[in-house]
Amino acid sequence: MRRRKPLAPGLLKERLDELVVTFDISTIEPDPLQLVLRYSDPRDQEVAGLLAAAFAYGRAETIVANIGAVLAKMRPGPYAYLRSFDAREAMGRFAGFAHRFHKTNDLVAFLGCIAAAIRTHGSLGKLFEQCYDPADADIAPTLARFTAVILSRADGAGSPADGAIRVQPQGILRSAQDDRALRYLLTSPTGGSACKRMNLYLRWMVRRTPPDLGLWTFVDPAKLVMPLDTHVHRIATFLGLSDRRSGDWKTARALTDTLARFDAADPVRYDFALCRLGILDLCSRRQKKENCDVCLLRDVCRFPVT
Repeated sequence: MRRRKPLAPGLLKERLDELVVTFDISTIEPDPLQLVLRYSDPRDQEVAGLLAAAFAYGRAETIVANIGAVLAKMRPGPYAYLRSFDAREAMGRFAGFAHRFHKTNDLVAFLGCIAAAIRTHGSLGKLFEQCYDPADADIAPTLARFTAVILSRADGAGSPADGAIRVQPQGILRSAQDDRALRYLLTSPTGGSACKRMNLYLRWMVRRTPPDLGLWTFVDPAKLVMPLDTHVHRIATFLGLSDRRSGDWKTARALTDTLARFDAADPVRYDFALCRLGILDLCSRRQKKENCDVCLLRDVCRFPVT
């Protein structure tokens, strides 16, 4: 297959803008965000969003099914349920939960951390606002502070000096391996991770236009970083938006900077549409001529069908 140079940035922006319009909220299924949109109370949306984003690994259909079942059991609603959270009761309520390598004990520990943060700060939005500093160059420092606070609730006594998590919700003992599973759900850019799932959560909470919710208006959308999953990384490479192979924070940051040339105020607005191409298998690892022939990005893709 013959490569060709990417076309002028103006045309690429035009095509990307067309793609954003094409993939609107009517194309949302399957997507973890659809779980969040079931709620109208912002406090419920914050909790449902963090839960859906944290477990957003694997097939989208499986995420929606597994986390949708969890949320359905959080009666009368996610926020109210966590306000009166009891870990031992939750172990029974969510018995049998499994999402890939996370099991019931991991879910209950995670919910316990969120519940403690809510009891202390009132809501996840209020906690994030306390962590937010508009002087920061991007959202990374705030995200690091936010996840550190939530994880520090795990032992009920602040963040341990050695950085370890000792989760013992009301006598439920956990191993070091269990705690690594908890850290997997709440990633931080301090370790170099792309933090795809946490950046996805922030996109939902901060961006002002659908399908995102725009709840946290105190955050500047220009400070968000692209949620870099395998779909977005691959398609960005096809379009000449990224030339980095590793899917880490540096790559996510660099991709965001490139997209900011097209929309400096809201570079992450391209994420939903680009991700749709991958999730719906409209742009796969092995090119399919029937998809490429009708793709809006065909004439700006570096790997055209020949």
